[in-house]
Amino acid sequence: KKKNGEEAQPKTSLSNQYRIVTPTFQYNMDYKKVGKCIIINNKNFEDKTGMGTRNGTDKDAEDLAKSFRNLGFEVHTYNDRSRDAMEKLLKQAAEENHSDAACFACILLSHGEEGLIYGTDGPMAIKSLTALFRGDKCKSLIGKPKLFFIQ
Repeated sequence: KKKNGEEAQPKTSLSNQYRIVTPTFQYNMDYKKVGKCIIINNKNFEDKTGMGTRNGTDKDAEDLAKSFRNLGFEVHTYNDRSRDAMEKLLKQAAEENHSDAACFACILLSHGEEGLIYGTDGPMAIKSLTALFRGDKCKSLIGKPKLFFIQ
């Protein structure tokens, strides 16, 4: 006991400083497949953008593709896409039937600024890409995780 009558707390070891928290909500991942993962890897940019070559991005894209394949995703990598091509590609993905998939993942490797991502021909709003997967536009992913990784 301490002087003031309170119980002294036992010293804790490192092994019991962590607690396991059971989530109150978990997504249902019991589907035929994990889902599709699209990687857009922009390395080279038009001169008018003022953006330099992103050296090292190919290694990042390879490592990410390998990691997501190991997690069970069907991975598709696309290199050096313009703004329109990025939007078209993700619009097509959003229009696919994902009923037998647990989730969807998209990885954008490019230059960017707050709220913007660069196609090879200039910047565009990230929201214009993520909005393609809203429930009113992509019904087969309603209630499922839609993961966007932006570097």
